[in-house]
Amino acid sequence: MQPGQAMTLIELKSVCKSLGGQRVLDRLDLAIDRGETLVIMGRSGAGKSVILKHIIGLMKPDSGEVLFDGQRIDTLSRHQLNETRKRFGMLFQGSALFDSMSVQENVCAALRRHKKLSPGEVRRIVAAKLEAVGLSGIEEKMPDELSGGMRKRVGLARAIAMDPEVVLYDEPTTGLDPITAHQINDLILQTRSQFGVTSVVVTHDVTNALKVGTRVCLLVNGKINFSGRPDEVRNTDNPYVRQFLEARGVGPVTAAPSA
Repeated sequence: MQPGQAMTLIELKSVCKSLGGQRVLDRLDLAIDRGETLVIMGRSGAGKSVILKHIIGLMKPDSGEVLFDGQRIDTLSRHQLNETRKRFGMLFQGSALFDSMSVQENVCAALRRHKKLSPGEVRRIVAAKLEAVGLSGIEEKMPDELSGGMRKRVGLARAIAMDPEVVLYDEPTTGLDPITAHQINDLILQTRSQFGVTSVVVTHDVTNALKVGTRVCLLVNGKINFSGRPDEVRNTDNPYVRQFLEARGVGPVTAAPSA
């Protein structure tokens, strides 16, 4: 963090959002600090992805405020919002690769759109990002030639191509086998340590949440019901958190590690 910068980078203040006549977010308050990996946990359909869409400006709240780096983004013009989004990368739940484009073209899509770079510079950046996710040398492959885990990795390479300050992960391990899910979790940790990004991960999988998060929040009935470090998650008596832990066979730790 630079001198003079506020600790909080992203903030949702009393955000309400209804979809299809149903209240999904209900006066939700959430602050995310620079450099942390916040995991938002909750049942399927609880509104976790809706929070991500508010953070990146794909949705606007019915009421309340969404701030990024001290500036409200829910009131920005389309041009201003597009400029702000350059500071974000996002790994979508289904990777969202363009099937008609090669890996090279997928990863460099934002670079070509937003930066004036030579073809050689673009190739160098793409190669570096693919190497960072353990996929060197696959630039010319097409998405349908890749496994599910490889598609996730290419999606992550694309998400970090612009060297974002924030990376958002929407259910990054859904549909993956345990070994591949473990590898994706390792990449989330590696991305934070290597590039110093602030990370926001949404998941319903408590095992993954405890592995990658520096802080874990539980979304219940449109509000943050619990927030704490992984050791606090394991040891809490919060009944909603206990339901998640017991369903996954995760018990309390005997002694919480120091922060």
